[in-house]
Amino acid sequence: MNKGVILLLSAWICTACSERDNACLNDRLPDFKAWCCPNGSTVSTYHFQGDLVQVYQPGSCGADFPSYVLGSACDTLGFLGGIAGFTDIQGVNFPNNATFEKVIWSN
Repeated sequence: MNKGVILLLSAWICTACSERDNACLNDRLPDFKAWCCPNGSTVSTYHFQGDLVQVYQPGSCGADFPSYVLGSACDTLGFLGGIAGFTDIQGVNFPNNATFEKVIWSN
C-alpha cells in the first residue's frame, strides 16, 4: 500500500478518535463541573485494555469522591478510589494496567 495512503488513513483514524473523545467530554463535562471540586479536578485519558478511556477525577474537596472511568463509547466502566478504595475496573487492576495519555480538562 502507498505510504501516503497509510499516513492519510492513520491521520483520519486519530481524528475520529479525538472527535469521539471530545463528544463524550462535551456530553459529560457540564454535569461533572456541577458537582466536582472548585479546583484540582481533572479529566484524563488512559490506554486500558485496548481502549482509550476517560477518568473523571473530582478533586479532593470530598475525600471519599470516586473517580469515574468511561470507555470509548462514553459508558461507565467503573469507579476508582472513593471510601472503598476501588482499584479494579472490570476485574482488572487499573493503576497497574493503564497507561496515562494526557489531561484533557482541569480546573
